[in-house]
Amino acid sequence: MRFPLPADTFPPLLVSEEDRIDLQRLSESFIHEAIEDYSDFRNVTSYRDLRMIDLERLRSAPKERVGSGYITASTKLHGVLTTGTIDGEFNDMAFGLINGNTEMLKIKSSYTNDKIADAKVLAAITEPTPTEPVQGTYLKWGVSIGVPVLLRKIVRPQDFVYLESIGILKTTSGERLGYSLMHSLQIPTIRELTEYQIVRANASICVLFRQKTSGKIELYVKGFVDAMGDIHQSVAVPATADALMSYSKIVHCGQMKKLNWLVKTRKTVILDHGNDCIVCTNAPSRPKSCSNTMCSRCSVSKKLSFLSPSTRRVFRRSLMFCVRCLLTAFKADALEIAAEELVRHNPFDFYEASTNSTPSSKMVSPSSTTAPDATSEFFG
Repeated sequence: MRFPLPADTFPPLLVSEEDRIDLQRLSESFIHEAIEDYSDFRNVTSYRDLRMIDLERLRSAPKERVGSGYITASTKLHGVLTTGTIDGEFNDMAFGLINGNTEMLKIKSSYTNDKIADAKVLAAITEPTPTEPVQGTYLKWGVSIGVPVLLRKIVRPQDFVYLESIGILKTTSGERLGYSLMHSLQIPTIRELTEYQIVRANASICVLFRQKTSGKIELYVKGFVDAMGDIHQSVAVPATADALMSYSKIVHCGQMKKLNWLVKTRKTVILDHGNDCIVCTNAPSRPKSCSNTMCSRCSVSKKLSFLSPSTRRVFRRSLMFCVRCLLTAFKADALEIAAEELVRHNPFDFYEASTNSTPSSKMVSPSSTTAPDATSEFFG
C-alpha cells in the first residue's frame, strides 16, 4: 500500500457551531480530569482550582451528538501511565506541539519520527492567536505504521479519527502546565477504509508537562490505545509504548523549528568576515546560514524539514550551522516565534523550500560542504 492516500478519500467535514461547543467542552472535560489525576499523583491540591466547567454534568451524559452521529463521552482512561523527565525547555516543547494544519502536522511528524504514514487535519474547532499561539482544538485523521518493519506485511495499518487539543494553563501558584489531548471519535462521514485494508483503531491519550527545573521538563502521559484488528498484544503493547515515547521528541521538534526560523529570517550572529575560523582560527569553511568563517570542527550539521513547493511533501536537508548561530536559535523564545508565524502573510514561510528547489537541488541556505539528503521524504 502506498501513502499518502488520494486527497478526496474523505469529503470536506462541516462542523456546526453547536458541535464546536460540544467538542470544546468535551476536550476540556478530559484535560481537567487528567489534571486532577496528575494533582493526585503529585499529592498537591492547587490544580483542582483550575476546573473551568461542570465535569459531573458532562459525565452524566453518555453520548454527545456531533455531525448527525455520536461520539463516546466517557472520561475514563485506561492502559498506560508514563511519567518522568526529559531535557528541554517548556516553551520549546509547547512550540513543538503546534500543528494546526496538515502541512505542520507533516513537519512535526518528520521531526518526531512518530510512525505516521498519512494524516490530515479535518477541521479546526478553535485556533491559536498571536496572543495565545499555543492553543487549539482540531478534528484529525492519521494512519499509523508503528509495528516493526518485518511485521508490516502481515499486520494491517491502523488509522485514527480523533479530537486533538493543545494549550497552556496556569495553576493558582502561577506555574504553567502544558497539555496535549488525543481522543478517538466516531464521525459517520469519516468512513472506515476497509478497501485499503486499514483497521480503525481507538486511542485516548492526555499529556501534561511542566518545567520542573531549568533544562528539565516533567512529563505525565496517561491513556490507552485499542489497536483493534488482528494485531497481537505482544506487538500492540510495545507499539503503544513506542508511540507514547514519541512525545519525548517534541522538544527536539521545537528546537528544529527554531532553526527553520533562523534560516528563513537570517537572524544570525555575524561576528567576522576574516579568513580564519572565528572559534579556533583553523582552516575555514563558511556556513551560508550566517556567513561566519568556521572550520568543520566548529560547525554542526542539522537536518531540517521543508515543504516542497510543488508536491507539498516534506523532505529533509542537512545544513551546516556555526555554534554561535545554534545558540542564537536555541535561546530564542519559541512562543515569540510561534506568534510571528501566525502574523506572517504565508504561515508556512519558515518551512517553504525555494521555488526552484527540489530534494536533489540546493536550498536557500544549505551548507556548501554538505550534500542534500534526497532520500529522507515524508508523507504529503
